[in-house]
Amino acid sequence: MVVRATNVRASGVVYNGRRFSANLTRETSSSSIAAGCLDYCRMDTMLHMTCTQYTKEQTIAHLEQSKRIGLRNILALRGDLPPNTSSDAPVIKPKYMALDMIKWIKEEFGDYFTIACSGYPLGHPEAVSYAEDLKYLKAKVDAGAQLIVTQLFFEAEAYERFVRDCREMGITVPILPGIMPIQSYDSIRRIAQLSQLAIPDSILADLEPIKHDDDAVRNYGRHRAIEMCRRILSNGTAPAIHMYTMNREGSCREILQELGLWHKRPMRALPWEPHGVNHPLRCKEDVRPIFWSARPKSYIYRTRDWDDFPNGRWGNSSSPAFNDLHDYYLFNLHSTVNEKDKLRDMFGHELRSIDDVGRVFARYIDQQDNEHGVKATFTKYHTTHNHFQVTTLPWNEQENGVQAETSLISDDLVWCNERGVLTLNSQPSVNGAPSTDPLVGWGKPGGYCYQKAYLECFISAENAASLLEFIDEHHPRINYHIVNKDGSMDRSNAEATTPIAVTWGVFPGAEIAQPTVVDPISFRVWRDEAYDMWMKNWCGFDPFRAYLYPADSRSHQVIEEIHNSFCLLTLVCRQRLRASVHPVRRRARDGGENRDLSNCISDSNRLLVSQGSRSAGNQGLTKS
Repeated sequence: MVVRATNVRASGVVYNGRRFSANLTRETSSSSIAAGCLDYCRMDTMLHMTCTQYTKEQTIAHLEQSKRIGLRNILALRGDLPPNTSSDAPVIKPKYMALDMIKWIKEEFGDYFTIACSGYPLGHPEAVSYAEDLKYLKAKVDAGAQLIVTQLFFEAEAYERFVRDCREMGITVPILPGIMPIQSYDSIRRIAQLSQLAIPDSILADLEPIKHDDDAVRNYGRHRAIEMCRRILSNGTAPAIHMYTMNREGSCREILQELGLWHKRPMRALPWEPHGVNHPLRCKEDVRPIFWSARPKSYIYRTRDWDDFPNGRWGNSSSPAFNDLHDYYLFNLHSTVNEKDKLRDMFGHELRSIDDVGRVFARYIDQQDNEHGVKATFTKYHTTHNHFQVTTLPWNEQENGVQAETSLISDDLVWCNERGVLTLNSQPSVNGAPSTDPLVGWGKPGGYCYQKAYLECFISAENAASLLEFIDEHHPRINYHIVNKDGSMDRSNAEATTPIAVTWGVFPGAEIAQPTVVDPISFRVWRDEAYDMWMKNWCGFDPFRAYLYPADSRSHQVIEEIHNSFCLLTLVCRQRLRASVHPVRRRARDGGENRDLSNCISDSNRLLVSQGSRSAGNQGLTKS
């Protein structure tokens, strides 16, 4: 669910709706999912809350709980009544209605919540008449509802007539059409029955010859929804649309893409994805350690109990209270057992050496064909002409490939990985790029962005010793911090508790922003998580601890050798910025080599191998 919500949020969708259940202790409850969407997906969420089965005090307690977790949007609903057990049983009447809840919200919480209510284009099935139902809707709006979301409907004319009638009644708030694409013949009949809606005969006639062909039914439902949405949007009746996904967002995504409403936001507010105004505490957060760049949900989970977040500067770090993170599986895409053979085919049935592991990292960077003539993916398979791509590594939460800026240093990174220097995280040097730059830009227009070259990698102890000796002697402006798995090695040439800003920006009328830092205390916390990914997310590829390679296999031994013996190293270049990223990109487009990037990537990577290959006993880079 979190992965789906993250994908939807990236498209520019305004909010995510969840049906209500109050149990926050259960991970699958709607309240927990809504809190997760807000915390981990940075997505505004509207909780569909019912009241008829609760007392007034219980409903207010539910609203207080929603406020505590940061939710600010409520769709106020009465809720379903229990069915009559027999035909002669008395009619069950609701104790409380949605109108009551709207009044309670305004009385108890003022303007804190944005309140939505439901509307019925054909009238509520329990209403005395369509006209009386409109009067009740007007009463909900007068009591404080600021938005109307309609029940699903099958014909655009029904919605258009409903909007016209509402306006004539004096209802002026936005009225969003509830669109539910037909997903299957059986499901739409079942939903219509539950909603007490009659499916038009014309639709039933269209579905009859294809009702046993699920793909044909989905295509029909998608086409019909597109045409209906296009009509009510183009004629101005609908200000926007509310999609009922039923946890199956595929058809909805295709509909929005066809309508031109599914898009990637062109500008990044920060180098990492902030919560913006959607979270009561994190809304002001604008600084994070760089180590969790590919694992933001893990970082959010670790810091979930903080009562304040860094704003403006990270500051000297004495002991940030990072929570322990045992539930790594919550924030990773995991393979299923039936993908095991595919993974082996693409990674090789045996990893014979560290060089084989390095090639997997390299293919993730350059997206080139692997040795089997196909492209590989670590988790989920996207087939294109029977080829596969490395779209993620065990340290990534999302299957979205490398960052755009990585193209500026990809040759250096591939060169490192093919020689056993396994790169986890990196960024090129940037000197005054416009904030609108498509590769490295972020923040408001009119600003300028800067970066120190940065590299994080797993490296053998022998190679690390050679590299650090060379840096100490010849390149004192390169800061390093190196640790091993058990913490017995912890060496740095930087201040022990002082963070280093590696990204900053200058914007009109604002203080200098420093959104990412290399912090030594945070790095020690990250170390345990980074090492765990070898065994949990590479050797053990699903939550049930099934292994891609048998525990006694050579492949498992290679991964375990890296896990046990390699060091985790960060490098930051403090050299005065000399070259803008723009001539680098121009030369790259013209086929020239990427020679102008400041020191860390171009110098330390090359020096690492040139120095290492001359060192006695340095076998990791030269041995197959």
